[in-house]
Amino acid sequence: MKRVRTEQIQYTVAQYLKRRQYVDAEGSLKGAKLFQSAEEMAASLTVQTESGCVNIVSAAPCQSDPQQYEAQYSRLRSFLSETELPWAEEVSNIFFPLFVYLHLDMVRCGLKGAVDGFYSRFHGDFLQESEQRATVEQLRHVLTMQDVTANPKLNVFLEHKYVVHLTEPAYSFLLRYLQSEDNGALCRALSAHLQVEVTTSRRTDYQLYGSAGRAAAAPNSTSSWTGVDGVEGGEGMEVPAGLPQSEAALEALQDCIRKVREGPPSLTTVCFYAFQHTEQLLNTAEVSSDSRLLAAGFDSSTVKLWSLRARKLKARPHQADVSRIHLACDVLEEEVEEEDLSGSEIKTLRGHSGPVFRTTFLMDSSGLLSCSEDTTIRYWDLGSFTNTALFQGHAYPVWDVDVSPCSLYFASASHDRTARLWTFSHTYPLRLYSGHLADVDCVRFHPNSNYVATGSTDKTVRLWSTQQGASVRLFTGHRGPVLSLAFSPNGKYLASAGEDQRVKLWDLASGTLFKDLRGHTDSITSLSFSPDSSLVASSSMDNSVRVWDIRNSHSGTPADGSSSELVGLYAGNSSSVLNIQFMSCNLLLVTGTAREQAEL
Repeated sequence: MKRVRTEQIQYTVAQYLKRRQYVDAEGSLKGAKLFQSAEEMAASLTVQTESGCVNIVSAAPCQSDPQQYEAQYSRLRSFLSETELPWAEEVSNIFFPLFVYLHLDMVRCGLKGAVDGFYSRFHGDFLQESEQRATVEQLRHVLTMQDVTANPKLNVFLEHKYVVHLTEPAYSFLLRYLQSEDNGALCRALSAHLQVEVTTSRRTDYQLYGSAGRAAAAPNSTSSWTGVDGVEGGEGMEVPAGLPQSEAALEALQDCIRKVREGPPSLTTVCFYAFQHTEQLLNTAEVSSDSRLLAAGFDSSTVKLWSLRARKLKARPHQADVSRIHLACDVLEEEVEEEDLSGSEIKTLRGHSGPVFRTTFLMDSSGLLSCSEDTTIRYWDLGSFTNTALFQGHAYPVWDVDVSPCSLYFASASHDRTARLWTFSHTYPLRLYSGHLADVDCVRFHPNSNYVATGSTDKTVRLWSTQQGASVRLFTGHRGPVLSLAFSPNGKYLASAGEDQRVKLWDLASGTLFKDLRGHTDSITSLSFSPDSSLVASSSMDNSVRVWDIRNSHSGTPADGSSSELVGLYAGNSSSVLNIQFMSCNLLLVTGTAREQAEL
């Protein structure tokens, strides 16, 4: 009964495979066992592990039908010529080595009649390139193994595998074709004489390697020779072109990278946004990461937005009917109707009841955070330009606010000597970072969001664990309040600066001072790292912006006594510089107030 049931299962499986058009479904089940011992299962798993997709062509049986070579080669040739898929042209690179090896295999098997017909039918495909034509013409008079042995170049073909580079889609396309019909002769040639190297993307023809003669001979060749031990093609023999001299190319590339890294940096472009007629009421200004909006906070408790592009700012229509009760912070109805029709270049956001000290955009520029003397933090939706969330928790003015790299959290720094961690889904703080002995003046997230740095009037910088709320680093050395912080994008360094006019770079791994940069003559207000972490820019109340190369010190000391790391000094007609930002395109954006012209 058990045997009958096994046969029924095998028959059902065979019929299913037939309906799915699997090749030789019945043959594959002959001798199949539905029950295996532990030893048999282990042996089967070993075979499956060692025989992957790359070696599938090695399973083809050897056949000796004289007509199979010409029929299978002709069928593949016709199939690729009629196929409009992009991989067909790439797979056609195997035609030349296949032609040579099939010819030599027929000679080995003594099929003289088949050799003549095969050669006369297909040799014309390889007369365009000089190197292929030379090899094909030598095959014309090769009819016995003695002729092959007497020809050194053909011996090289037999002693070494011919390497063909294919991308993954092209290789899968070739395997599907080989499995679709009886292609025993092609599979045997591919298994014995060709080495298919699969690459993730198509090889480009940048000539960063190889000799000039070789590159000129076959600039678009994707095939090469390799010996059994990995050494290129035979001694003193001329082998097909296209083999990249990878070691020389790698050395040249590494040399170029080393020159770029160790050489003097290319200075960044600076763009300055100057505010006029602010009457000393401007506290902060920041540009969004997409350079689309400019936000500024004022002593008048307002936040103003400017469009930096030709497109005007226009609020989305309200999704619901809002209350008709007008509060002091509401915009007049007439102004709303006028702006909704045509938009405006400036939007005024009202909601705070005290001076606004800091504004910061979300990473996608969909929202804006602002902190104020009124002890609150407000979130503004930049689609409707309305205040949609109010965060309360501090008991004293909030000096600074920063958003995490993924805009999941934000942190605040306050006069109450604490920093706090918030999330947009709750109006209360998640963590409270307490330990400073005076005001916490600035706060910044580490690029991995696992740490928060704070600078304080107590002249110290602390690094906190975001989730645990514990202080993990304490940096001392400043001689005045710390007013600005910046993490390098690679996460290795923390820059701090303040009223002592020094920029200090801290190594986060060791917790030690890495560099102490001097040059400013007044309090430093803002810091920013370049995208590659090689440059740090600082702005100061001395109305200058300085750029420092933190990788190494350059020869010579500037005349003004600045540190040798100084590579750029920018000073304009401004009364104060509020903020600096490196953008992703290595553009340095500077915001500040313009110097008022004295009236005559």
